Amino acid sequence: MIAALKRYFARRRLKPVVSVLPRRLVKAFGTGEHCTFLQAKRAISDLRLRKSLEPHAFAAVCRFQELEKSNVPLSAHDYQRLRTELADLFGLRGTDFTIKDLLATPYSAHHPAQENMYAYSGPPSD
Repeated sequence: MIAALKRYFARRRLKPVVSVLPRRLVKAFGTGEHCTFLQAKRAISDLRLRKSLEPHAFAAVCRFQELEKSNVPLSAHDYQRLRTELADLFGLRGTDFTIKDLLATPYSAHHPAQENMYAYSGPPSD
């Protein structure tokens, strides 16, 4: 029970990394397998993701070599751990997923809420 709750809250916390971030990157910089550190940093700041989500976001959309070149304080072990966690939580095909794989997940689709039939629709018509 507790494990299920932890998994639920982890998925809920990390959902913007898998759903919104890839769409923003594709919209701003075009389609690709991975992005550069600066592209990811720009998208993360535009989305105003929390600081605690930044390592997950960088690990999700950048190659480790790109992060290493940009002096991001993330070891190879931590990078693999974060990618494994994302793959496990969101049902990705493995730790070698790409931005295209993130876009193919059901979490990246936008489903607007149904209209509320009890919502105020203005003054009554005569």
